[in-house]
Amino acid sequence: MRVEELNIGILKLLKDDWGRVIALDMETHVQGPDKFLTDERILSVSYARRVSGKFMEGKGISVRTIFLDDESDESEKELLIELDKELSYIKPLVVIGYGIRQYDIPLLVIKKERYGKRHNLILWRLVDTTESAAVVDLYHLLKYKRYKKLEDVLTSQEFSRLPLRRTKQLVSRDREEKSKEIYVLWKEDKDTLREYAEGEVHDYLIIAEYLAFGGGYHG
Repeated sequence: MRVEELNIGILKLLKDDWGRVIALDMETHVQGPDKFLTDERILSVSYARRVSGKFMEGKGISVRTIFLDDESDESEKELLIELDKELSYIKPLVVIGYGIRQYDIPLLVIKKERYGKRHNLILWRLVDTTESAAVVDLYHLLKYKRYKKLEDVLTSQEFSRLPLRRTKQLVSRDREEKSKEIYVLWKEDKDTLREYAEGEVHDYLIIAEYLAFGGGYHG
């Protein structure tokens, strides 16, 4: 069995409990060029899950974004507490993302541990989500289909009929420029940042549905 087969199998296993599958993405501000993961501020957390409708339909997907109020540790702690509270209602069994294994999940682990030690705070649902739930990284699933970048997926003929929001064009494709633009949007235009971030997780979920239930994966 190949790794991608295992991940597709996990998704298929949750077909009748799909409401407990979430697509997650975070936007952050890196404090310096050598501060990857170790000194990043979470600006927003977005997640999507299907609450009604059929697989690969645009309707029936609930999308939510939690924003950082200000650039302080206290505000970041409150963001994590709010996320933990919302996850307690969903109880995710699978978390989907793009590059999520090497970025979003590790960063959430670092943050929950940091604030947990400082404030004697245990965010139990974040613990479950980052340590117990299955993590399906679309980067690896799409790589076997020879899509090296998410932009290639969004512009491909194969995925053209899916109701994707394709909001990636709202920010630069260059990593450093994108980071700067995200920070400016958080400070000055949260509506556009919300559109971008929620479009991303919306599309992650639909892409996962296509791969698992729409014939997008041929093992």
